[in-house]
Amino acid sequence: MPVRALAQSGTAASVTGTLVETTLATITVPAGCMLAGGALRITCLWAYTNSANTKTLRVRFGGTSMDEGTVTTSATLETKTMIYNTAVAAQVASGAPITTRASVTSTANMTAAINTAVAQDITIQGTLANTGETITLVAYCVELIVVG
Repeated sequence: MPVRALAQSGTAASVTGTLVETTLATITVPAGCMLAGGALRITCLWAYTNSANTKTLRVRFGGTSMDEGTVTTSATLETKTMIYNTAVAAQVASGAPITTRASVTSTANMTAAINTAVAQDITIQGTLANTGETITLVAYCVELIVVG
């Protein structure tokens, strides 16, 4: 299957001083490029304050949360989000939290009905529970996996 990089960045973006969910990167998936059977692979490298306070990491596609999880007493994490296009307007992603992807979960898979025949945004976001802390999206890569 051909894989095409849609976007990547090594320029860090951070959130601090607010408890409001903050978008750290926005990547547009062009209209019609994610066909039925295709997928998006979103890899993120994160750094954040090592404390007992909750930091929420989230990936949205077309405004719908497709991957999320929380971190506390650690300092860095690499996450991989897979969003599968089961039809032009139907997606599925793992229900396991973004932070425990290698584990088994009783949570149902995430689903969405986002029309990929039109351009859709991926947003990578962070939310703090303490305004004195920081979440940094250190780097990311968004890849389109095309069938055929």
